[in-house]
Amino acid sequence: MPIRLAVSLFLLSLLSPFTHAANWHTVDQHTTIIEPVKEARYLLPNQALIHGQKCAALIDSHGDFVALELLIAQIRSKLTVPLCYIVVTNLDPKQLSGIVLLKSAFPESTIYAAKDVSSSARQLNGIIKDEVDHKLIGFKQSVLLSEQRIAKAPESEQLMWSAKLQQAKQRLSRWQSMSMPNIEQITKVTSIDLGDYPLLLSPTHGFKGPALHVYNQSNQALFGGHTMNLLPYVAQANSSMWQQTLYTLEKDSQINWILPGFGKPYKRAQLHLPLRFLSLLNTPEKQLQIATLRQDYQQNGISAEQFDAYFEQAEKQKKHASF
Repeated sequence: MPIRLAVSLFLLSLLSPFTHAANWHTVDQHTTIIEPVKEARYLLPNQALIHGQKCAALIDSHGDFVALELLIAQIRSKLTVPLCYIVVTNLDPKQLSGIVLLKSAFPESTIYAAKDVSSSARQLNGIIKDEVDHKLIGFKQSVLLSEQRIAKAPESEQLMWSAKLQQAKQRLSRWQSMSMPNIEQITKVTSIDLGDYPLLLSPTHGFKGPALHVYNQSNQALFGGHTMNLLPYVAQANSSMWQQTLYTLEKDSQINWILPGFGKPYKRAQLHLPLRFLSLLNTPEKQLQIATLRQDYQQNGISAEQFDAYFEQAEKQKKHASF
């Protein structure tokens, strides 16, 4: 492999192919949806930035540190009020790892997450720390390997690569100095006020268990992350409580539209799709219903191949419950 290509491949592990392409969509004067680039739409989740007269809230995080650093810079350039709150809609370790970087950038912010009754806050911090440490070990190895490649590169190229390597080292050093944040794990509906602009945080059950959804009464929007994905990615053996969550929300006439973790915003009426998806997991002799549901998803822009892959994944998770 040519030296130039080898060095670039290692240094790119400290960069992100999606860093410069996130799309910011203004919903109204208070609400902005941050949509990942198309190539990352199943890797990075949607986020939302909501602000009132006194402060703002960022809904959801992810594990791409480089993309988050750009997001932080954009938030600082766009907001005229402090970022007071960071809300995470699920306890997936990869998404949680990003709150360490966000808290480091906005130290006065309060982080909210659902309470996992099966573990303590200390254990949750341990899970986050393990995820961050694993990520940083990979970055450090990339830097060391890049250093070795640069030493073998032609002298005419070493100066350019050395400057890039120095930037990568500075970034890594900054990330290694971050401390674990305090997380407010809530077990009941909690209201946060952004300055004459309240949001309701509601603990629930969904994607991977304990979850939060955020309700904005002003525009009747529900922000629920992966729990609200139109096509559910089932990563747990028992999804019955997740199904109950969707059933309750489907009946809530105060909800107008929903922002999922993956995909475009959609109307509450479309919740019948993920509800049918989850209910079919527990239905015997379901091939005809699956075929009908597959067609309904196709009418909502989701291919048969993607539907089949997600349903197969869900059935694998369900089988785990029997062991």
